[in-house]
Amino acid sequence: MKKTLSSIFLLVSVLLIFTPLATGQTLKAGYTSRTLFYLPFFVGQKKGFYAGEGLQVELVNIGRSDVQLQALVAGELHFANFNPDGIIVFNEKGGNLKAIAGVDNAAPYVLVGGKAYKRIEDLKGAKLGVSSLRGGGTSILLDYLKGKGLLHPRDFTLVVISGGTAARLTALESGAMAAAVLGIPYSDIAIDQGFNRLGDTMEVIPTYQFNAINVNPVWAEKNRATVVKFLKAHIRSIRWIYEQPDQAAEFFTKELGVNPPYARRGVDYFTKNKVFPVDGSVTLEGLKLNLQVLARDGLMKEPLPPPEKYVDLSYLKQAQKELGM
Repeated sequence: MKKTLSSIFLLVSVLLIFTPLATGQTLKAGYTSRTLFYLPFFVGQKKGFYAGEGLQVELVNIGRSDVQLQALVAGELHFANFNPDGIIVFNEKGGNLKAIAGVDNAAPYVLVGGKAYKRIEDLKGAKLGVSSLRGGGTSILLDYLKGKGLLHPRDFTLVVISGGTAARLTALESGAMAAAVLGIPYSDIAIDQGFNRLGDTMEVIPTYQFNAINVNPVWAEKNRATVVKFLKAHIRSIRWIYEQPDQAAEFFTKELGVNPPYARRGVDYFTKNKVFPVDGSVTLEGLKLNLQVLARDGLMKEPLPPPEKYVDLSYLKQAQKELGM
């Protein structure tokens, strides 16, 4: 029975991956949390940029990037939006996924400690809240703390909290965690509540491919026109955020529940520091750092491959061309 069910699941997955998208079918795009990191997707959906390209897009909240990767492989998602570290490790084990556009081309994370944790040294023996045990923001955090003299698992414990920055802030507020890495502007909210700023990861790694739009290239090539339309809408959404910061902040408050002035602080920080790539690009220099951090984390071996191995920019270039860029 189990073998039969596995065979059926495999067949359905293969059909989903290889079958071209039917006209009018809904595209499914995954995201990890209802936070500023994923604002362009909500803008694309609610401001009509997807509809303007003739697309119906369902945003699927999957709180962990590893589960989102599994959903992409199984054909349950058409686009998976998470840190490309996952596809790098997956591809090195024989997989074949590609990053095709940038979402967040930096990792604006702040390490925030509970009210009793005022220095990094205070974290010895403590629990730290993270989104995953390896890769992404966790690898950056481990690299950052290593530079401060704290090693995992010798000096502290990592606890995975699904649901992104907002969930980690809740865990910090409840006292369940001694510290957590929080994205902007949630770090501002915590600090204004009396929690302690222990460090800023962008001081160590200012350029990094934190989140990307990832696809299964087999499906993407069979649906190239659809993928290009999705990326055109993605670029238009990001442009709107840069061109309409007041409205973007209001949208952030209305749709994702972050109150002013934090919503405006967040939008201003992301646009000032070019966290959202205005042309939708992937930062290959940043992706080199992804590989280096993975190597320092023991997940990659030297010599490191070029970052181009994990991307396919042909869809983005076509989208940019059609937009007159």
